[in-house]
Amino acid sequence: MKRHLPPLLALRFFEAAARHRSFSLAAEELHVTQSAVSRQIRTLEEALGYPLFTRSIRKVALTPRGVRYQSAVEAALDIIERASSQSPNAKRSLTVSAPQSLATFWLIPRLSEFARNYPHIDIRVTTSNEPADFERDDIDVAIRLGAMPGTPYEIDQPEVPQPLVKNWHGVHAAHLWDEVLVPVLSQKLLSQSKPLTTPADLKHYKLLHVALRPKAWTDWFRCVDARYPRNARTLEFGHFFMALEAARAGHGVALAPTIFLDGPFGANGDIVSPLPAAKKSAGAYYFLCREQLKSDRAICSFINWLRSNGQ
Repeated sequence: MKRHLPPLLALRFFEAAARHRSFSLAAEELHVTQSAVSRQIRTLEEALGYPLFTRSIRKVALTPRGVRYQSAVEAALDIIERASSQSPNAKRSLTVSAPQSLATFWLIPRLSEFARNYPHIDIRVTTSNEPADFERDDIDVAIRLGAMPGTPYEIDQPEVPQPLVKNWHGVHAAHLWDEVLVPVLSQKLLSQSKPLTTPADLKHYKLLHVALRPKAWTDWFRCVDARYPRNARTLEFGHFFMALEAARAGHGVALAPTIFLDGPFGANGDIVSPLPAAKKSAGAYYFLCREQLKSDRAICSFINWLRSNGQ
């Protein structure tokens, strides 16, 4: 039978808050904000249908039901902790959040290799293009494309407008791969159309845009010292994977990260990149996790595998 469980992330927050009798101390332990703890406790109370804490301006206290619930939750978590620590090779699961295009074209096609090399680690993939939010989402790690605060970029590099995370408090970031953009189109379209040997020749082709990166093509033309075509014919798609599928179908030229072409999508040869003008973006792919988990064995194995298989 299907279990009817409360939100498991909220249980973790509740256990810390109940043990400390303090939302702020729980926030320090979990490396999140006090508002994140308060939000998760409220989520749990809504799921249970009764209050767990009484709140005043300076302190919180467990209700009688909260005291009983704390005892039950601590006992359950103790059992889980003991069971999980019995063997160093115990099965682990990592919930990974990745942008949809990266998950579709790069990560998912390679997971069978990861499973062969690390059979004791299960990878569960969720997709999101939003900034990673470790206070809200029940994820272990995230891969995001963005500009790292404080990193200097050249003025002529294509902009990456999305921030990496919602809140940097308690978040560890490690560089994975640079993003390099290059125009691509189907071999069939290229053979049936006018020559494409310089950026200026793109005026003869329909340009496929991605809504999340509205300035990508204009930035790219600026970077290669070329002018965006006057009266350019365009199509817009929600994600890179949509624009790439449209390019493969012969609808025009997409501006694609080269990492998407190093795998099953580019292996069959029906997508080509006739222009050598690849440009590095003002941003990169980063591996993100909670600061206190950056040395976790499974997380370290996963990031090492990502780096060894990337650019």
